[in-house]
Amino acid sequence: MAITDILDKQFIIFGGKGGVGKTTCAAATALALLPRKTIIVSTDPAHSLADCLEQEIGDRITRVEAGGNLYALEISAQNTYETFKQDHRREMLRLLESSAGIEHLTPRERDSLLSLPVPGADEVMGLKRLMDLMEEGTFEKYVLDTAPTGHALRLLSMPDIFDKWLNLFYKLRDKHRFHERAFSKPDRADEFLLSLKKSTAKLRNLLRSKTTEFVVVTAAERLVIQETKDLVSQLILFGIPVGHLIINKLFPDLSSDFARIRREQEHKLVKEAINTFSELEIIEVFLQSVEPQGIENLRRFASILYNHNDREAS
Repeated sequence: MAITDILDKQFIIFGGKGGVGKTTCAAATALALLPRKTIIVSTDPAHSLADCLEQEIGDRITRVEAGGNLYALEISAQNTYETFKQDHRREMLRLLESSAGIEHLTPRERDSLLSLPVPGADEVMGLKRLMDLMEEGTFEKYVLDTAPTGHALRLLSMPDIFDKWLNLFYKLRDKHRFHERAFSKPDRADEFLLSLKKSTAKLRNLLRSKTTEFVVVTAAERLVIQETKDLVSQLILFGIPVGHLIINKLFPDLSSDFARIRREQEHKLVKEAINTFSELEIIEVFLQSVEPQGIENLRRFASILYNHNDREAS
């Protein structure tokens, strides 16, 4: 299994602890996928992708300057969910009106209930927006830059949590029909629930597809390696394909005592990582003398990353 196998996937997700260089690796990978039409999407609320590419992006698909066939998008999951609620307010209101117990609420209370956040809905809608892009078939390759580990795991678990919320509404509607003896044909609210169920199932299948891979980025630091262990175990538990681990920002081989001591410490942790993640392909990347920021520096970093037999320090 080679590092270049990543480039064969249609949907490539990058994740890891904050500060390890996952956005850099994601952006470099997107450039390595060219000339195939590629989009890199960020769901990180901090949105460091724009800084990495040295270009303003935002919540609309933007062509990357000097990036050839590369496009970028910084998804605001909250804004996407708010737009969804506005577009489907009528269906959501009907869903509430036809659920058991809703008759005890005043119109104001119903409106307040409708405005409450649904667990995981914003993250699901953010992922759904990306999935809709994939179904449109505008791009050949999709690269996702996620938020740091905890948020990324929450994002990946949301389809299951959201699905449980949908099942609850199904039960409430069935109970309401039983009491009202209103065994009518499915209405718009039923169709709305069914469409959400289908979208959630598609998201789950997409994350677990053989055309998807989650690439974990880490650093040779004790706490980071420990967090990486937790991340990999959770990915395996979710059934999300993970085959490569990038150990980034390794200290270069210099002659000073400081560099020697640092490299000895890192060597122990790299060896531990190799033993711990024996099922993964480990890629070691040295700390770069020039920050991989901007198209040209990212292209250079991509050549180091995907031709890792030549990983000399910069």
